[in-house]
Amino acid sequence: SSGINAEYGGAKNYPHSVVFQHIPWFLKEPNEEKVYYNFPIEFRTNMLRKFVDAGITKIFCGHFHKNAGGWFENCEVIVTSAVGLQQGGDRNGFRLVTVGRETITHRYVELEGIDE
Repeated sequence: SSGINAEYGGAKNYPHSVVFQHIPWFLKEPNEEKVYYNFPIEFRTNMLRKFVDAGITKIFCGHFHKNAGGWFENCEVIVTSAVGLQQGGDRNGFRLVTVGRETITHRYVELEGIDE
């Protein structure tokens, strides 16, 4: 826990600070119940608070095999579906992230229809 502060404490010194991880903190809402695909609420809230306090504004995740996500204060959690095995209505694809001077934008791109 003190390691998080040491590791991410300087995040506010950069225009953008993001985290990439496999398991999402939550799927749609920060206060949703614990399921296989997310973390226990108390641990989740504690960690999200540390990320926000450190200046992290985006957390990119997978694991769910569906597109999902939401907000914890000013930090967006983005859950990207799979390139392979889908478990929802999304088609195979990837997340395209554009980092600009002022903003970070992202969108899910389906493989079908991409020029070869």
